[in-house]
Amino acid sequence: MKKTNVKLILSFIAFLVVNLWLVFKGAAKGSADFFISPTVEETILFILLQLSVIVVYFIRPLTVKKSKIIYWCVSEMFVLVTVFFWGIFIVGPIWFQ
Repeated sequence: MKKTNVKLILSFIAFLVVNLWLVFKGAAKGSADFFISPTVEETILFILLQLSVIVVYFIRPLTVKKSKIIYWCVSEMFVLVTVFFWGIFIVGPIWFQ
């Protein structure tokens, strides 16, 4: 269970970093720099968040099925909350603008 908790904490830290990045970019009155559009920036952040969930899992993978289910459900919920909140709720569907 200790390994599951460590993985969940790492997943939460990745979730927190991505969300804080988006909050600070929004507070700076500009979602992206001149070289990249806001849609591309947010999409890259969503992909990086998902990749961090996968990488954290595959570093010393969990062996107990219950722990695997808990990790994947909680971590994917972090990703989905981020995508729906920033990608749809706050900005509107960013990919259809």
